[in-house]
Amino acid sequence: MTVPALPASPWRRLAAACYDGLLLLALWMVTLLASLFVHQLFELQRNDHINSLCLFLTGLIFFGWSWTHGGQTLGMRSWRLQLLRANGLPVRWPVALVRYTLMLASWLIALAVLVLPLLPATVAASVPYRVEVAEGCAAYTVVAVLLLLLDGQRRAYYDRLTSTEIVLLPRDS
Repeated sequence: MTVPALPASPWRRLAAACYDGLLLLALWMVTLLASLFVHQLFELQRNDHINSLCLFLTGLIFFGWSWTHGGQTLGMRSWRLQLLRANGLPVRWPVALVRYTLMLASWLIALAVLVLPLLPATVAASVPYRVEVAEGCAAYTVVAVLLLLLDGQRRAYYDRLTSTEIVLLPRDS
């Protein structure tokens, strides 16, 4: 008889997300360093759109491969979490793509609350409605966290939209 998997607590999800965020940041730094090397080597002009695409694809490969091959990133493995589809089957690449895109957008909005007030005055002047944007991002973050806490299966909105869930794995005896 198998015990049904318990939904992961928000604190475990956050801890795993912080761990994976640091790993993603390191991968992004390596990606940008490789981009810089290629641009210098071939005397190419810098293209921010291509760099943004490279960063997106780096994250997609990291999360997508982890989710489609066992349902765990390194951070999730450390906190005994696993991503599954609602029917208990492993996640496939199309679902991983949508989930990663929505998750990345959600985290960028949430982190904008922290970054916008730190902008230097010269840069801040070029961001119209900076206070309103920060307030909107803060409101979004509060609503997203409340939805996660109020959901019976503790799913974020991108879990519901992609029919996935993060479950807590039992301890190995």
